[in-house]
Amino acid sequence: MSNKTIAHGCSFTRYGWPCWPKFIPWFNNSLPMLNKGRSGSGNETISRAAINSAMKYKQIDHMYIMWSGTDRYEVITKDKGKDEVLGRITYYVWDEDLQWSTWYGGHPERDKHEYYRRHFWNEEHMYYRTLEHILRTQMFLDKKQIPYTMMIFNKDVLRDKFYSESERALHNSIDWTKFLFYKDRQGLWEFAEDNYKEYYIPGEKHPPPIAHYHWVKDMIFKSDILCPLDEYNKLKDYFKGKDGRS
Repeated sequence: MSNKTIAHGCSFTRYGWPCWPKFIPWFNNSLPMLNKGRSGSGNETISRAAINSAMKYKQIDHMYIMWSGTDRYEVITKDKGKDEVLGRITYYVWDEDLQWSTWYGGHPERDKHEYYRRHFWNEEHMYYRTLEHILRTQMFLDKKQIPYTMMIFNKDVLRDKFYSESERALHNSIDWTKFLFYKDRQGLWEFAEDNYKEYYIPGEKHPPPIAHYHWVKDMIFKSDILCPLDEYNKLKDYFKGKDGRS
């Protein structure tokens, strides 16, 4: 099997238009990219998927992980079915490797989702668990000797004021040199908003393709080489005619 790169994350990694994993091969000699991102993924889901990829695939040249919101949680069932949204924000996907379905975006029944958030969800706990997910993933990838880069989708994934000394110690156990940040611990959201806001579809919070391209070019690879002009114009004009922009 040939070498490959793998990406994990939420909808900032895989969405309805080209996202940053699409452009990684433009800068690494066209190594095959497996984009394992899923909309609505929480950090537990992302960690588990990254670890599963590390166990499943051989000859991984590099793994890229973009961590998601700390408020997200997952629901696991053994229901098999078609991968479809059915008009809901939540959706489930059967995982052949894990032999279960993961509901992305929380519980599909609104009353149960609200009950969980009201009685079981705790912000301090979720921040702590996010650090656990990051550290566990790093330890596993280090053991497998798989090179990796970690990122965050926005600045709210992490915080610098800790609830406990245990949280501080956990934070300090993470290898932060493996992270790529925009400015001071910011992510793709802030990078795109600061530099490519004019290319957004009105009302859309997900960065446009041109922002994803520059995230790879300017942030990940720090390259001075621009893609061919015709390709660049396609990225700039990706939504032309769809959102009323001239």
